[in-house]
Parts: sequence; C-alpha cells; structure tokens
Amino acid sequence: MMKKIVLALVLGCLLIPKNLLAQEDKNLWYNPGFEIKGDYFGEETFHRWVLKGAPITKFNFETENPHGGKYCLKLFPTDKVFLSLLDKDEDLGERYSIKAGETLTLSYWHRGDLDVQAMEVFIKVYNETEKFEPILEKKLPGSKVITSKEWAKKVISITVNQEDLPENKRTEKISFIEIKFEVPFVFNSKKIIYVDDFSLIRGGEKPGTELEEPKTINTKAYEREIELSWDEVTDKDITWEVVANGNTYPTNKPTYLLHTLEPSKEYTVKVCAVKGKDKSKYKEVKVRTSSIFKEDNDITRVPYLRTLNAFDNAPQTLNLFYSDLYNASAKFTYWIDGVKVTPEGYQLKFPKKGKQELKVRIEESTDKVWTLTYNLDVI
Repeated sequence: MMKKIVLALVLGCLLIPKNLLAQEDKNLWYNPGFEIKGDYFGEETFHRWVLKGAPITKFNFETENPHGGKYCLKLFPTDKVFLSLLDKDEDLGERYSIKAGETLTLSYWHRGDLDVQAMEVFIKVYNETEKFEPILEKKLPGSKVITSKEWAKKVISITVNQEDLPENKRTEKISFIEIKFEVPFVFNSKKIIYVDDFSLIRGGEKPGTELEEPKTINTKAYEREIELSWDEVTDKDITWEVVANGNTYPTNKPTYLLHTLEPSKEYTVKVCAVKGKDKSKYKEVKVRTSSIFKEDNDITRVPYLRTLNAFDNAPQTLNLFYSDLYNASAKFTYWIDGVKVTPEGYQLKFPKKGKQELKVRIEESTDKVWTLTYNLDVI
C-alpha cells in the first residue's frame, strides 16, 4: 500500500509543469551581473550578451563602482541599438517560456548621467513551433528610465494576454518571449548609461526591505588614512558597503578604516546599509587627507609611528601608520626585543604584554634612512 502511495506522488509530480515546480524567485536571466566571460576571436566578451547583434567586448566593460561583483556594463547613446542575450547555442535570442496571462518580473539596476529616457523594453512573443516569426512584437509602456548618479532599481512587469495578439493570431498558443532593451541615439552626447544585476523571475516581485542610509558619517583624516564611523543599528542582519577611491568595501561593523591613501587629497566616500539583496541609498561625504607637515628635504624631518601615544603605551596589535612619510613604498624593517619580526599587512602583533622594545628601520631612499627605537608598555 505504501509503495502505491509513493508511486502516485511521483507520477503526480511528473505531471506538474516544470515552471510550477521551480521556485518563483529563481533568476531566469543568464549572466545577470556580467561575471561570466566569453571569447570572440581571441577577444574577451561578456558571455552571450550582444549589442546591435554583436558580442560585447572590453570597450563596454566597466569595473569602477559596479552594483555588485567586479563588472557592470557601460552603454553609449551614440547609435540607436538593442541590448539583448543570445541562447545557449548563440544563434538565436534567449527565449523564456510563458503562458497567456502569466506574469514575469524583469528588474535591473542602472545609473549614469544621461538625462533623457532610455532602455525601453521590447518583447517578441512566439508560439510553440516557430523559430523566426513572432506572433506579436510590442514595447512595454513605462519601461524607460532616466539614469541618476546613484544606482537605482527598475522593475518591469511582463504579462501577455491572448487578446494582446493581432486578430489573425488570436488562436495561436503563447509559449515564449524574447526581451530586448533599446539604447537611444542622442546627438553629440558624451553621456553614459551603466547597467548591472539583471533579474527575471516568475510571478510578481516580492517586496524588498526599505533600509535607511546612515544619517551621519563621522570622519577623522590623517595623511594616508581616513577613519569612518556611522550610526549603529539594532538589526543584526544589516551590514554596510563603503565606496571610496574607485573601490567597494563590505563591512559588518558601523566603522571602516581607509588606508594607502594620498596626503592632501579630497576623497568622496559613500556608505549604504545592506540586508540580503536590498540596499539603502548612499550617504555621501567628502573628506580631505592631512598634508605632510614638513618638507621632503627638511633635515629635521623624521617619519614616526602616529599610532603610538605620548605615554609609550601600545596595544598588542599595532597599526603601522606613519606621519611625515613621503615615500609610501619605503622599506620597513622591525625588531621586537632584538628579534626581527614581519608584520601581517599593516599590523604588527607583539608576542606578549608588558615592557618591550620596538625598533624600526625606515629606508625611503639611499640617503634617507632612519632607525627609531620605542620603549613600550604593551597593554
């Protein structure tokens, strides 16, 4: 009896359409964040993405401030062209199964400085058997965007009903759709559109979490470092993302230390809250690093560890950040109680607490060498 019940359940599952068995929130879009690379006659491409029917090569790759991952796509409105995906055989456009009345939700992230509407979505609808002739072509109302400085999400609902078809096609079965985005032509424009993290899911999109950006970013600047801090939150699932100097840094604390910066330079720093796939808006602040107090060739200039206090107390893990140092690539050698030691990154760990001698040799160049000795109480 039990075997019959199990067999009936298995047969029942086999009769359920695949798209109903699949999770509704599964992303159907291939290579959504441009992280999978292809090859076109030896030239690297974003795999299966095409612009004007041609593979997308490094000219359109962008690595500065992607929404996620390492890459996003940059588009230039110098010609009216379509952006789309090819299928796995790379001979036809990618198609997605759909039934009459079913809803698919398309979304992606965009930013840029183009101040006209762009990225209108066009779909082609196909029946079960026809490869080349669609039974309907239409553009989706409300699918255009105007880009802004910060990343913004565009969500488009796609539903095709039988009555949407031309009268002579109303008896055809709606089976597949193909999706394209139109990049507009703007005369003599030097503006750019960036897009990233595409998604296509079955059903409506689940509502996201509204996250608040940090209200205030506190900063403390040094010659080559900037300390950042912002509001703490009670939600333990929230992390943050710091964007500065062309890089993105995730952190699970409401603090961050930027280092290896340049003296006397202004930096734009942005911080947003992150929870799962949701992000808040960015809070932005501009910070200028300190100038080096003494001139490079001043004979009284001696670089020193700014992370030591006037009482010669030191934590057991010491950050090795210096003031009055001109050559960031200077050679450093360290000894603790006469034993040569090697830092880990920008930190030096003392083997114990209590009184210890730290000796540092700094070699900026052949004629600029200093040896510093610190008698420390490691606490």
